[in-house]
Amino acid sequence: MNKIENGTMVDFTYKNTKMKGVLVSSSEGNLNIKLMSGYNLLVPENSITDIKPLKTIAQTGGFEEKDLIFEHGPKKVAFIGTGGTIASRVDYITGAVKPVLNPGFLRESVANLSKFTLDISLLEPVLSENITPNDWILFAKTVKDKLSKNHGAVILHGTDTMSYTASALSFMFQNLSGPVVMIGSQRSSDRPSSDAFLNLEAGLEFAASNFGEVGIAMHQNTSDNAVALHRGVRARKMHSSRRDAFRSIGGNPIGKYENGSVTISHEARALSDETVLLDKLETSVALIYFHPGLTAEDLAAVTEKKRATVIMGTGLGHTGTRLYPVIRDIVGRGDHVLMTTQCLFGSVNMNVYSTGRELLKLGVIPLSNMLPEVAMIKSMHVLANYPDGEFSKVMLSNLRGETVDREFLGEVP
Repeated sequence: MNKIENGTMVDFTYKNTKMKGVLVSSSEGNLNIKLMSGYNLLVPENSITDIKPLKTIAQTGGFEEKDLIFEHGPKKVAFIGTGGTIASRVDYITGAVKPVLNPGFLRESVANLSKFTLDISLLEPVLSENITPNDWILFAKTVKDKLSKNHGAVILHGTDTMSYTASALSFMFQNLSGPVVMIGSQRSSDRPSSDAFLNLEAGLEFAASNFGEVGIAMHQNTSDNAVALHRGVRARKMHSSRRDAFRSIGGNPIGKYENGSVTISHEARALSDETVLLDKLETSVALIYFHPGLTAEDLAAVTEKKRATVIMGTGLGHTGTRLYPVIRDIVGRGDHVLMTTQCLFGSVNMNVYSTGRELLKLGVIPLSNMLPEVAMIKSMHVLANYPDGEFSKVMLSNLRGETVDREFLGEVP
């Protein structure tokens, strides 16, 4: 086979079947071709016949400027890109995943775009697993600035740690003058089964609605017919690849987008006259998953320099007695130990068994049905913004809907 450059559209025959696709790469006698269906074919070069180059696919480009206004309709929404699958597709010339947040991509792909004027800000793209609390603060400051000029804000974000960012923003924003909607996708925009476009369509509509909190907008089910809006402090990614990976734990979503219409629950927080941001976070907080192999030495080592430790206990909120001396030492030096449950549903109740009652006597703070990762982030927020003497009181207060009064058992994907 004559040398064909990566990124070239080709006709070829494989197993007596005529096919067409884009040559992604060729190495060690193998060809990787993305078919027109969106799926990749990786086969030995000698298994393909009659391969003919057709044309080179233009390299996908992004915005030339970091910030711009995309004027199209009357609804003004800030559009903030941070990275993630939703903001990328394969560049077949280089084989890399590239940002595709350009007006052409949006105009061709998002059905309701004509309603909106987008105030676009592209932050340095970062894989969601590399996001840190410093990034949360940057995102929050960007949102605050954009809300002074727009009705709401959409944040494009990788799904793996999106619930962490949503929780952090929820606590940092004491009040919001507009909705903040986080959007991700499980499958990139160049795949035929991508969830990116409906999530974008729904996210814009949610951001133009009237509620004052941070939410996550993702597919409600595996079909392309509805998007759920999950409260930022009650959402969790429940599946590694399904399009409906996110669930509201212990309660219903606070919104829904279906058939072009938005419904917002009466439980959603109301808009405020101004946006109030508390952008300080104390990062010396540990999140510990208790398990039968966890030793006292392990716990002591991890918590040595931590001002707060959130334990994901078993069942109603328990740990092995071998950890009691370390917990006593942590509390004794003036730091905090908090208890959540590692169960997906249900609440901590440390008064049922003697183990729980003993932990309460040691000074462990039970956190009801607060999700463990939310408890960790809330601890960061409370330590940085409230007097230490109020720590327990504020942690037990329901600031942003992080605990639910009447929890029901939802379906797990």
